Amino acid sequence: MTGIEKTPRGRSEPLLPSKFRGVVTTPSYNTSNLRSFFDQCALTGCSEQHGHPQRLLGYRLALLRSLARPRPTDVVLDIGCGTGHHLLGLGPEVARGIGIDISPGMIELARVRLRSSPWRAKLTFEVDDAEGLQKIANRSIDLAICIGAFEHMVDKRAVLSSIYRVLKCSGRFFCLTPNADYVWYRPIAPLLGFATKHLSSDRRLTHDEFAALLGETGFGRTRSAPWKFIPRGDMPVVLASLLNVFDAMGRLARLDSLRGGLSACAWKQATALRN
Repeated sequence: MTGIEKTPRGRSEPLLPSKFRGVVTTPSYNTSNLRSFFDQCALTGCSEQHGHPQRLLGYRLALLRSLARPRPTDVVLDIGCGTGHHLLGLGPEVARGIGIDISPGMIELARVRLRSSPWRAKLTFEVDDAEGLQKIANRSIDLAICIGAFEHMVDKRAVLSSIYRVLKCSGRFFCLTPNADYVWYRPIAPLLGFATKHLSSDRRLTHDEFAALLGETGFGRTRSAPWKFIPRGDMPVVLASLLNVFDAMGRLARLDSLRGGLSACAWKQATALRN
């Protein structure tokens, strides 16, 4: 039994009922489609799909601190900031923060949250395209972060080039994204007939692909580590529980393909002559 059966016409169909087939994939071809999708998400609700929001925030910020080590003097840029969850959480630890997102709807939600934040004087949220970062000056950022958004960005090379441009020399870029080599994405989800892309243009990278892209963009030293990522909102509870077991096995055996997530911090070289 493979989880796929043949119809009388020879076409493969998932055995699982449609309500257990993952996410509904929205057609997407460019940044305009991306903007429309996340504007709609802002209208219909942006609840955390991967677990308890505050526990996940603490876990993600701990990963950021471990690899990127935010400093009290840092100017931080949060790329694809969504509702501002991560930048607001980082607010007390940095000098200034700027959140950008392609979606005006998401930025409006972030600004609403900011009004009640004790860090509102040093944080701002702006609509901007990650591929151009037109509102961010050259060499003005100490630390750029991208958490749970890079996989959705259409032109990843352009995004990294823009990040490189706005970073100061010795500035850091920190990213948390799903790992394309994750056992869920290949082979389990395809075998069970689960859709795993929210947008048809979504593209996850392997560790080697991400490292190569960072190097081609001009980044020098890079540190990376696996992290626990389970797309709980995309699957029945029993499958999420199984992936929890895989994650524990991956930690013990040091198998990144069982952990789900890829985290990386890359440095702009101090002697960089570009940008």
